[in-house]
Amino acid sequence: MLAAALNDRVLRVVIADDDSLCRQKTKSFLAKEHDVNIVAECAEVQELIDALREHRPDVLLLDPQIPGKNPFDLLASLAPELLPLVIFTTSQDQYALKAFESKAFDYIMKPFNQERFHGAIERARADVARFEEDFLTLRQLNLIRQVRSIPEGRLVVKSEGRIVFLEFDEVDWIEAAANYVIIHVGTQVYRLREPIGEIERTVASHNFSRIHRSIIVSLGKIKEVYPCNSGEYMVRLRNGKELACSRSYNAAIRALLRGGTEWQKEQ
Repeated sequence: MLAAALNDRVLRVVIADDDSLCRQKTKSFLAKEHDVNIVAECAEVQELIDALREHRPDVLLLDPQIPGKNPFDLLASLAPELLPLVIFTTSQDQYALKAFESKAFDYIMKPFNQERFHGAIERARADVARFEEDFLTLRQLNLIRQVRSIPEGRLVVKSEGRIVFLEFDEVDWIEAAANYVIIHVGTQVYRLREPIGEIERTVASHNFSRIHRSIIVSLGKIKEVYPCNSGEYMVRLRNGKELACSRSYNAAIRALLRGGTEWQKEQ
């Protein structure tokens, strides 16, 4: 799965602390974490600025007492794409409020232990994975919107992190499921977050008819139509699937029996 893959990727970390012993301790803790790469160590603010621009890390372990420009002003001035998750590491609790105001991800008081450090790194790893998955999903959805604006004979759905293009004549039938529709293509099924009324408008000009409040069928995939109780009909598809046609949508079936594909829901 996409989320699992993102969770397994290497976390890029920058350490910013003017105390060499503290940097060494932080490195020893990071060495016990899986899939972590220390891309830079910084002892003053200018080194930190250069490291952020060059490496674009996922996580910054920052002691706010690092010499040079005020690190809080630095964080506030960074472009969003350069701003990593910031975990403050300090022995001074006076920085807690400033850290909160600067949207720090976490705040660890020195001296910290391996358990506390591990918890902060794992939370950061999970947060980075969530952000990247959301970003990838947004990019995919933007692509879907662009593709949908092109008048081509296909449906575009997202399935297990992939974008799938379905030709209209591949689709057998579509059913409603709460705020989704389930698209049946042979033995495959695809979920699309779209109300059935919206998908009905999308497929209406491609030889589909709505035969039930929760069912749309491809007319070209119908093999048989036969009556059942109370003046209703059953539809059997070429693959053997049987679907009920409710009385309020019988006009669709009557039009089909007359050889037509145009229909209008009975009021």
